[in-house]
Amino acid sequence: NYLQRVLDGLAKVDGINETVVIISQDGAQSSVTSVLLSIPSHIRTLILSHTPPYFSLPRYVDSNEYATSANVKFLLEFAFEYMLADGAILLESDLIPSVDFYRYHQWTYRNLLAVNNSKILSIHSFNLYSTNSSDPYTLFPRGFDSWGWSTARTRWLWLKAQWTKYNNWDSIVSRTAKRDGWLCMLPKLSRTRMIGLQGINVNVREESEKRQFEEKMYMSDKRIEYNGKRPIIVSS
Repeated sequence: NYLQRVLDGLAKVDGINETVVIISQDGAQSSVTSVLLSIPSHIRTLILSHTPPYFSLPRYVDSNEYATSANVKFLLEFAFEYMLADGAILLESDLIPSVDFYRYHQWTYRNLLAVNNSKILSIHSFNLYSTNSSDPYTLFPRGFDSWGWSTARTRWLWLKAQWTKYNNWDSIVSRTAKRDGWLCMLPKLSRTRMIGLQGINVNVREESEKRQFEEKMYMSDKRIEYNGKRPIIVSS
């Protein structure tokens, strides 16, 4: 159900027909496959089969974090080492993208990631405290998170060296990025809405917390103009 909502959102993203959407499917569940096969034809899609490592045995003694870690690494290796893409955007299957999601990442890649000697490691999409008055052009440095992010091929060797088979790979990246002087940039205006409120690292049960995700957090459904506009970087 999450996946269907995410794909419905992706179909509305401005410029999505200009790129290739690569989907990594863990396992071969028929209901998931049927959802993937219903993706609109205007989206150029490549569906890859991914087998969780260790025959999925760790889930019986630990958690599923190892499967997520392996899946994300698999996609990034495919994008940067096989397709030789200059940049890649990661979107997990419980994150609904905004209409300008792709344009936002294009814009930040051009103005922040692709700049010579840039110390920006990644561009992120999610901000729980986004409001209808949040400036769409303002970003600020914060720790790494996995709720919709992009990076460049020039950062891949560093990222790959930080990967872990277990535990929270994103927390390790966040910690080592700070140590090595990398910046991870978050937007004032969120470009993703997180709908997976029960999972490995998130367990939202209080109604007040649910409302923060589902009602209070604002994500624009408008096309935002980026031509000639440069990002505003603030320190808070």
